[in-house]
Amino acid sequence: MLSAQPAPGFLRRHGLLLALTLIIVIHAVDRLAIVILLEDIKRDLLLSDAQLGLLSGFAFVALYVVAGIPMAFVSDRSNRSRTIGVALTAMGGMTMLCGMAQNFLQLVAARCGLGISASPCVPAAHSIIADVYPPAQRTTALSITESGFFVGSFVGLWVCGWIATDYGWRIAFFAIGMLPLLLGLSVLAWMRDPVRALRDNKVQLGFRDTMRTIVGVRAVRWYVAGSAFAVFASAGMMTWLPALMIRSYGMTRTEAGGLIGAINGVGGLILTIAVGVVADRLARREARWNLWIPALLFAASAPFAAFAFLSHSPAVLIGCFAVAACMITACSAPIISYSQQITPPNVHAMVTASIFLVFNLAGFGLAPLAVGALSDYLARTGQPEHSLQQALLYLTAPSLVIAALLVFIGGRFEAETSPPPQRAEP
Repeated sequence: MLSAQPAPGFLRRHGLLLALTLIIVIHAVDRLAIVILLEDIKRDLLLSDAQLGLLSGFAFVALYVVAGIPMAFVSDRSNRSRTIGVALTAMGGMTMLCGMAQNFLQLVAARCGLGISASPCVPAAHSIIADVYPPAQRTTALSITESGFFVGSFVGLWVCGWIATDYGWRIAFFAIGMLPLLLGLSVLAWMRDPVRALRDNKVQLGFRDTMRTIVGVRAVRWYVAGSAFAVFASAGMMTWLPALMIRSYGMTRTEAGGLIGAINGVGGLILTIAVGVVADRLARREARWNLWIPALLFAASAPFAAFAFLSHSPAVLIGCFAVAACMITACSAPIISYSQQITPPNVHAMVTASIFLVFNLAGFGLAPLAVGALSDYLARTGQPEHSLQQALLYLTAPSLVIAALLVFIGGRFEAETSPPPQRAEP
């Protein structure tokens, strides 16, 4: 019932990896560009911090994760390269529509459209990697593609800050919208879907049985919940730190975007690849190192997050943020790799989409809104000039402590997959 297919050759395998990494870079650019544009949008459209939090968070994330599950379900059964190409092309159009928005509701609608169009990219990319790389190399391969998020955040924050400074935030959206549009057309023209490395030709699980298979693994329930708290802290810092540096410390958009983007782009890229390589080596002896390493990094990042927002020195704030942010974001690849190893091959895109659903709702959806709403509240009841920094302090460090504890508990379970359903659905 299970048959191994020939793996792609060396050049094709690594060529696919580079192409998928570029796709993740462009995906991150269009998703995160709004972060450096929040202050301009606030002044132009006369919005509150809570509304900005909704725009950068739930407006994108809600439909991103809702659409991600059915899109991943389709990716496990169809041509993933074609799905990615169509998604990228649609992303370009939706990003340009963000630049055309004349009010809050129009911008919300454009961000919702961007969320839907972006949803298939990451699950389909992770599914392809699971097919072309063996488990012993998979965490390293995933860490390389995950590094695309950091390169994308650097490009998105720095380039958009520069364009917005000289030409305005609307032109910035138009400029970055061209990137996924052109890349999507290129993917449709030249990228070919690899043969699935291991596929069950007799049993195709239905949606309910697929979710039961994923949730049935005990470790998944714990480490996904814990990682969601870490993503909450990371997303809160990533979304609001540029606005904090512009608002409270007098930085320009170009300075804030370039500095914070460089931290994520360079520091995050190096640490993510290093963590992936170390996790692959340790996991040869014990697969649960893919969870123990993130638990340790989450715990170590908590005091740095606290020191960052207790300090009123820009240098200390940026330095502590850099350490905390890089440690948190480097943990994604081991967690995804472990999930791919302990679940059946015919649910690989779905397991990634399910994890990202939780991460995005709890992190990139809730965190910007929660920080913005708490900042508005603190501004009304305390010192408005420090309200945003206080909100970040209250919400980030405690979340990282909880994250470390829950992921460590998940790592106590032996690596095992849930039993497959007895009944095959047509």
